[in-house]
Amino acid sequence: MKKLLRKKRLVCLFLAYFLIGVVFISFCSVSLYRDKVAEDDYWKTNITTDEETQKDLERISKNAVKVKAGTYVENLDALDIKGSTFTFTMIAWFDWKGDEELDLAHNVHPYKGKITNLTMLIDKHEGDENYQQVRYTVNVSKTYWTKRFPLESHQLRVYLQSGYTADKVVFVADKEDSGVNPSLSISGYNLLRAETGTYAIRNGSKFGNPDIPNNALYSELVTAVEINRDGIGLYAKCIIALLGTSLWVLIVMFINTKHRVDPLSMIPAALFGAVSNIMVGANLLPDALELGLLEYINVLGIMTIIAGAISIINVNRVRNQHKDFQYAQQIGSLMFYTVLILSIAGHILLPLSAYLF
Repeated sequence: MKKLLRKKRLVCLFLAYFLIGVVFISFCSVSLYRDKVAEDDYWKTNITTDEETQKDLERISKNAVKVKAGTYVENLDALDIKGSTFTFTMIAWFDWKGDEELDLAHNVHPYKGKITNLTMLIDKHEGDENYQQVRYTVNVSKTYWTKRFPLESHQLRVYLQSGYTADKVVFVADKEDSGVNPSLSISGYNLLRAETGTYAIRNGSKFGNPDIPNNALYSELVTAVEINRDGIGLYAKCIIALLGTSLWVLIVMFINTKHRVDPLSMIPAALFGAVSNIMVGANLLPDALELGLLEYINVLGIMTIIAGAISIINVNRVRNQHKDFQYAQQIGSLMFYTVLILSIAGHILLPLSAYLF
């Protein structure tokens, strides 16, 4: 009867640890994977005008000047995740027939950003043909998705909105000649894809201008670039201390089980190391931190430490109070291998679910 009761306790203890670990790892993996696959839909949605607005644009712009426009991204000058900005240097061109009084180069502005430098390269007006080519340095505000940080990808978009309403000027994307410098790079990232397109937007205000109708529609030229982490270097730096503390706890559990040593006093130091490790990645992110990979992996480490402490306490109690060394070793072995397997599984599945291969 006593052996049966002990067996039931072992099974219950195993199931409690195992189920908590599996549920946590599964939830985190699914959350990270959904965020990763959502990138593709997010890419398409933000460079395509919705159907209703597109119909309004076609109706309003029947007599508008059609401007063939494109961009070539020369460089990604800066990517500031903590400051929520990025900076592009890009060449834009505008080609149209008709009204030579139009000045597209000086009458576009970036959505949620500003042009910090403008250099006119070509300004040609010959008869009915008009062509302007200009180099912009554009600084744009962006709310970065940090759920998969530091194995994340980012979609960077510059919307150059026409200063003329859509009944006067409409952009037509020059997809053939638009592109990105193949040598475009920024430390820690690789270029995944790029695209140029058009978008239509309604301004919420006419800024007191009586010549602009309410809910006026404007044409925008969109330049989209997606970059991805080029490796696990930053991820390793963010979790190396955590891996060390987790490994130390597993070693302590093993020693406690096999050699009848009480290393419980070593656990607080491991917990302190795990908690301080959180600050490494947090200092690289905005204050409005989105829960994600970095937090999940740290919680997994803390759970490993707590599980180790509970295991050692149980082993010590059975060994010291009941003098049942065999049962104490069974408890310790069961918990050691359960925590070991869950810890390894978590440290493999979570980054695999987050990284965009």
